[in-house]
Amino acid sequence: MIKNFFFHSLFSVALVSLVFLGIWQIQRLEWKTNLLNLIKDGQSEEYIDYPFDEEKKLYSYKKSLVSGKIDHSNELHFFNINNNGQSGYNIIIPLISNGKTIYVDLGWTSFTNVNKKEFQFRSLKNVLNFKGILIYSKDRKIFSPIPDVEKNNWYLMNVNEMNNYTNLNGQKYILKVLDQEYYADLLNEFSAINIPNNHLQYAITWFALALAIACLYVTFIYQNIYKK
Repeated sequence: MIKNFFFHSLFSVALVSLVFLGIWQIQRLEWKTNLLNLIKDGQSEEYIDYPFDEEKKLYSYKKSLVSGKIDHSNELHFFNINNNGQSGYNIIIPLISNGKTIYVDLGWTSFTNVNKKEFQFRSLKNVLNFKGILIYSKDRKIFSPIPDVEKNNWYLMNVNEMNNYTNLNGQKYILKVLDQEYYADLLNEFSAINIPNNHLQYAITWFALALAIACLYVTFIYQNIYKK
């Protein structure tokens, strides 16, 4: 009796779990599709002035421009994997514009090159003009990695955490650079084309597994109960 209960429970849990995963992937598909459309729409529009003091996500992925001076003393290194699968860092620097701070993502470089003094942007002291795309500060999730501030290893672009480290009052929008005028020696990758959207395939896989489990269960019931 206990064995039968355990067996039926195992089948039920497996089936419900697979169906849940399939539904979750469908929801992720809708979210990712909306995100990609938002990015494409934002990149097709004209550049806007940087939205200072904006607390809402209305301007996410829109193109923007801003001018200011780099704060070289607070350079941040965010772990990232480029489109070729290579691990390294995105270099983010505070930009002082009209007395306010904007974090600017200059692009990607390898672990070995991140501290290379010859990078062009490290010698720039004058007012610079930046063009990029707006990324809103990321929310910390339960499983988000904690930054190692002593080693300057960061993982989540959360402006509040960055402000706590730099003692600055950075704006909520991070500007990801699109124009490589000052930093051609850094790799810059951002395009809706480069963002994968495989959630439909994942959903089909989970639903197919759920169907297979259901068929096995029905076959077992038929052979061991109705045939007796």
